[in-house]
Amino acid sequence: MAKLGSLTAAFLCVLASLGNVAALPTADNAVEVIPGPGLPSLVSLGLTSADLFKKVPEINSTVAPQLSKRFDDFCQNTNLVNRDNAIACYNYLNALGTTACGVDTNIDFCVAGDAHIGGSNIAGGHASSYCRDVATGALWIINNCNINNRVEGAAAAYGNGNLIVSIEPWSA
Repeated sequence: MAKLGSLTAAFLCVLASLGNVAALPTADNAVEVIPGPGLPSLVSLGLTSADLFKKVPEINSTVAPQLSKRFDDFCQNTNLVNRDNAIACYNYLNALGTTACGVDTNIDFCVAGDAHIGGSNIAGGHASSYCRDVATGALWIINNCNINNRVEGAAAAYGNGNLIVSIEPWSA
């Protein structure tokens, strides 16, 4: 058997490993990101669903510390959803910045594929936070509840222990 040069062997290793890399979504194959009722459309923000899959949030495990004794953030592992779909919704909500994300009872903030980021109010009445703060609650779940790139859980919106953010499966 002929010996391969080290450069050729390295090239073949790289090619073999590329078969295991998942492609980033493109305009043709991106999961559709659907904003919740009353929230701005992707078009109005100058975004596409594919754009939201390209941006990966900074990983910081302390991004959303316990905010209040009213709610303890937690992970679940019974109906996990695709982490990349959850990240796309995180990116959408984060892009809304200081737009108000409010809830009276339960609301859908965003849906992408199997992932749903929703909100609820544990105090009754109306609760509202900046959408970027709702995104920060979702990021806690994405970072802390990751099992083989699948996530599920609930966390308080950053700065508002009454507005609870959840990532869970979506069913139409």
